[in-house]
Amino acid sequence: MIVGKITVSTCYGDAIIAVEILGKGPRPGTAWVKALDGLEPFTKMSHGGPYQDDTAVWSTHHLRNVHIENIEAQPVEMQPETEVQPEPAPDWFLEMAYTLCTPRPGGRKV
Repeated sequence: MIVGKITVSTCYGDAIIAVEILGKGPRPGTAWVKALDGLEPFTKMSHGGPYQDDTAVWSTHHLRNVHIENIEAQPVEMQPETEVQPEPAPDWFLEMAYTLCTPRPGGRKV
């Protein structure tokens, strides 16, 4: 996980927020970030009005202390592979030929 810190200006002063960098943003020089520690510091607008969210697009120039944190991965138990038998493919040509050549009620062919 790639983490860093950003500074968010509020009416009470500057707040330093720890964020996880999720990926490249929609414009050059931006990145998608997610606030850590359960914070939702980013205000977004919707049709229902403003709401708080934990993800936002942030300028990479404002990211500080960017580093990689290793998360201990849980060991994955390997299941023995079982041989999967492929299902026989339906014979579409014969089904279509049967459907097209079947007489309709009344003696007419389709």
